Amino acid sequence: MTEAFRPWALNITATPDIAFDIADALGMEGEMPALSVTIFDAPPDMMLVQSLYETQADAAKAKDALNSNELITAGIEQLPAKDWVSETQAGLPPVRVGRFFIYGSHDADKVPHDAVSLLVDAGMAFGTGHHGTTAGCLRIFSDLLDAETPMNTILDLGCGAGILAMAAAKTLPDAQITATDIDPDAIHVTEANSIANKVTGRIQATVANGFDSPVLSGRRFDLIFANILAGPLMGLAEDIVAATASGGCVILSGILDGKAADVSACFKAAGLTVTPQPSLEGWTSLLGVKAV
Repeated sequence: MTEAFRPWALNITATPDIAFDIADALGMEGEMPALSVTIFDAPPDMMLVQSLYETQADAAKAKDALNSNELITAGIEQLPAKDWVSETQAGLPPVRVGRFFIYGSHDADKVPHDAVSLLVDAGMAFGTGHHGTTAGCLRIFSDLLDAETPMNTILDLGCGAGILAMAAAKTLPDAQITATDIDPDAIHVTEANSIANKVTGRIQATVANGFDSPVLSGRRFDLIFANILAGPLMGLAEDIVAATASGGCVILSGILDGKAADVSACFKAAGLTVTPQPSLEGWTSLLGVKAV
């Protein structure tokens, strides 16, 4: 892709409760005909889903395949010629969350000496640490580390770019860490990010649909990161709790504030003690603990 390339953007405004479903339909989870799919906050209470295509016909085909009743607005435009990778990365400032510092390669000179650094450039997989969901997970994990909570076996379920698995690899040198995602692209990005962050060989990354994988069969984890969405989280509640070791922790995220009570009640019913954490940018993360 050269600097002269001008992608066609399908821009969709939708309510937060269905924006991620639209993104999934455009290919965020599964085979993706788009060059990229990105979700942005759109104040006051909306979200913008933008997918990029090589041709106007591809963008129009994607738009026609969606349920028009779910869209507030939907339009197609050709974007100006830019270096889109650099443009996207430059728009992501570094973030400090607890003991962690998430940055792009363009901000390598800004890493504090007292932080655990996580290099994550913008890419195809969801999760750069700049969103309230991933940041919420890192905040809880940082607190668990401060409390010296035993965490020897860790699962990053729906790993996206692998940032949570890498955070564990950089702070728990003896832990066994597994990262799974339904999207093969996410696994490729996780593996590439592991190399960039010098934790090669520390993370077992594999494609898996929920817990339907030999890699997870019969295993128990001291900590499970589950940064997905409220609906899938509740659908996986029994499996997540079953895979949590006695006394283990579950960090749940991807939950809009309005859905937090429902997700909390679901996981309490499945056997966890659940503590909501302060909201970040309209998203709530939950800490669940399984009884010994």
